[in-house]
Amino acid sequence: MKILKIVAGVVSTIATVAAVTTGASVVNAPVASAAPGEFLITREVPTLDDLHAQVVFLIETPASDEAKAANMEGGMKAVVVARTLYNLGLFRAPLGSNAVTGPETQNGNVHTAMLRSKTAGRPDLVARVVWKRIDGVWKLSNSSVCEGVKAVGLAMSCDF
Repeated sequence: MKILKIVAGVVSTIATVAAVTTGASVVNAPVASAAPGEFLITREVPTLDDLHAQVVFLIETPASDEAKAANMEGGMKAVVVARTLYNLGLFRAPLGSNAVTGPETQNGNVHTAMLRSKTAGRPDLVARVVWKRIDGVWKLSNSSVCEGVKAVGLAMSCDF
């Protein structure tokens, strides 16, 4: 059993590196159908449902890179993280899930909440996540994306 876990970890790491370095899809993802800006949180104070829907949109759907970029502070440079997480399938059905919960805080154009991500065979990831309101749209912050990269163990830099 221990050997199977080690092999699974090695395969996951190799797949991540392959996806990041070559841009290749790890799974046969459906063709993206979302148009740029299809999903945006524009209300003055986002709800937990809004924030949860955005996380689902970013890492559980095959939406276009442009549509995902519109929801991330790092824009197109940060999309590689959302695309990689989608392609790996760790935090979407049937392997996993995500839930955004309180407590929440809001200070001007910065909003925080808690994100719990689950995947089969791994400990849950729980983190405080930050969104920033930029040009009237709530976007997942670069700092939170980078924390997610570290928490999942993705072999990529956070230079966005």
